[in-house]
Amino acid sequence: MKLWQYTTTVILGALCVGLSATIIITSKSNIAIQEEIQGRQQKLNNGVLGQQAQQITGTILQDMAAVAAKNEKMRKLLSKHGYNIPAAQTAPSKKTAVEKTPEET
Repeated sequence: MKLWQYTTTVILGALCVGLSATIIITSKSNIAIQEEIQGRQQKLNNGVLGQQAQQITGTILQDMAAVAAKNEKMRKLLSKHGYNIPAAQTAPSKKTAVEKTPEET
């Protein structure tokens, strides 16, 4: 093996070790950050804000269901996300008089 090949191999090996160390350090940092975020999320869910958010969510869904009973687009949106709302039963409109065209008379 020539000197330049040996030097290149040693440099590439050192680079691989350095990159591996960087990946390990970064992944441990990410895990720590994820644990911190999950802890904060758990506190929010268990606290007053979490309860209020659940109440608001329920109210919003009820309002959306009321609108979806009359609005096809809203019904499709809710069904896309797993909420099936039946269509409102509307009474057929009754016409008292039928207009005739001049050709029919």
